[in-house]
Amino acid sequence: MQRKRGAREPGQQRTLYQRARLAIMLGFGVALILLGWATYEAYRQSRTTAAGGERVDHTLRVLNTALQLETTLLSMEVEHRAFLVRGDAALAAARDTHARLALDLLRDLAVLVRDNPTQAPRIARIEALLGERRNAMNESTTLVQNAGVEAGRDNFRPQGEGSIEPIRALLGEMRVVEERLLEQRSRQAIAAAQRLRWALLYGPGAGLGAMLLGFLALLRMLHHADAMRRQLAQANALQTAMFQSAGPMLIATAPDGRITLFNRAASEKLGYRPEQMIDKLTPAVFHDADEIAERAVTLARELGTPVAPGFEVFTTLPERGTPEERVWTYVRSDASRFPVQLVVSALRDEGGTLLGFLGVAQDISERVAAERAIRDLNAALLSRTRQLEDSVRDLESFSYSVSHDLRAPLRHVDGYARMLAEDAGDALDAECRRYIREIGTSAQRMGRLIDDLLSLSRLGRTPLQRAPVDMNALVRDACRELDWHGQPDSVIEISRLPPCVGDSSLLRQVWVNLLSNAIKYSAPRGAAAQIQVDGSRNGDRVRYRVADNGVGFDMRFSDKLFGVFQRLHAQDEFEGTGVGLAIVQRVVARHGGSVDARGQPGAGAEFSFELPLEAPA
Repeated sequence: MQRKRGAREPGQQRTLYQRARLAIMLGFGVALILLGWATYEAYRQSRTTAAGGERVDHTLRVLNTALQLETTLLSMEVEHRAFLVRGDAALAAARDTHARLALDLLRDLAVLVRDNPTQAPRIARIEALLGERRNAMNESTTLVQNAGVEAGRDNFRPQGEGSIEPIRALLGEMRVVEERLLEQRSRQAIAAAQRLRWALLYGPGAGLGAMLLGFLALLRMLHHADAMRRQLAQANALQTAMFQSAGPMLIATAPDGRITLFNRAASEKLGYRPEQMIDKLTPAVFHDADEIAERAVTLARELGTPVAPGFEVFTTLPERGTPEERVWTYVRSDASRFPVQLVVSALRDEGGTLLGFLGVAQDISERVAAERAIRDLNAALLSRTRQLEDSVRDLESFSYSVSHDLRAPLRHVDGYARMLAEDAGDALDAECRRYIREIGTSAQRMGRLIDDLLSLSRLGRTPLQRAPVDMNALVRDACRELDWHGQPDSVIEISRLPPCVGDSSLLRQVWVNLLSNAIKYSAPRGAAAQIQVDGSRNGDRVRYRVADNGVGFDMRFSDKLFGVFQRLHAQDEFEGTGVGLAIVQRVVARHGGSVDARGQPGAGAEFSFELPLEAPA
């Protein structure tokens, strides 16, 4: 039988069916593969986008924390410098509060950058520098408390090792790294969103289900992309706010010098509106032209190449990788001038292409004024020191004259008076013999006065030999050289005395003078005279007391007791030079202690002195 034209053999039909089924299965399989791939890629890219958003947010937190730390450090530095000018303890307390807050922020920053090993050495270095700065400030505070504001200012280090500037430089490096990381992560997030969009276009032949699933995935990714765009917009707004709210003046320029950023601090300090500056002017408008010209000459000499006296002055070193940092004079829009500390750095992309320059300027008017005040105070102190040295030399000359030139005539007067009394005593009447005795007594009294004056003058020049002192033994030793005025030593009752730290020879003179006064002014009591010596310890100080039941004194005149030549009793009542208590006050003051006196006429007197258990700083 003849086969019809166009008819296919069963085997051929089966082959076509198999091929179609294979094509359908292959197409369905491809559709499933494309659908699965699209679904998987959408899921993977959504996770990537979410992770990118988290990384962007993390980087923003790092930048914000670093800026807060720098602002806190600047506040700490301002409070410290104000404290060195005024010496106000409240300023030191505010400074320490900022220092503690800065340490907390540094710890937070260390936690945030644990995912970036390159930042760890900077964190460690900042922590060490912050510790050094706090130690320097505490040392200045201790000097102010113990030696006065001038000593604290002398110890002040505004720049270099121990200052805040190395910390700010490290923070600037950290911000540059994090800003680059933010830019990189933002690009990656945008690229991930773009890859997702392309992935969702594949596999349209997978059917309505694949399209629906792809559409749902697309909606999801669009939602994430919108969230990412909002985060990026927030990041840009936050970065702009950070620049605008920063305490220093931030001025960025294009490579040709045109200003591209002019923050609020710069606007307020210089008196120009940002719209007057951005893309219109260069920093030359608020710089001193003479300073620029002078710096151009200096740079040309240092680098051995010509430097034009213009914008090139600020960019020559940054273009070579070294920030330009120095003090400049800014000129406000009203022509007034003020000093600034300016740091200019180059801005480059990841490929090293120069994008522009950033200048960070800090108004240092207060610092300059403080340094000027310190210089003036140092000059005044130097003048006072020279005057004091002259006075000391005069006092030494006077002491030598007293010791040698006055003692000899007095010895002659006293000696000749005794010789006259011995040789011609029988030939003289009673009145003449009384005159001779008065001559000898007056010469001896003047000799004692000279001795006391020399002792007083030596107090300020003799260095203290501090050592532990057994006050009980020292008082017993002092009692052995006292003039008891005919009284038994039983009139003194000595309680157990706590030890102290000081110069035993000078403290022995204190006891001799106080006990001598107690014996002398209680002598009119006769056998009823009583003298009590006791002591007690109160915290880091020890107090000693000498009390008697003698003639006492009127408290209205207590301010005269410790003055030189100040006496509350006539010479014919009680002998004395009026120097003993002045010596007591000087010795105790040199030990960092204080003296007190209380009395009542006819009811006795009480003298006490306090000493620190440790030598004052």
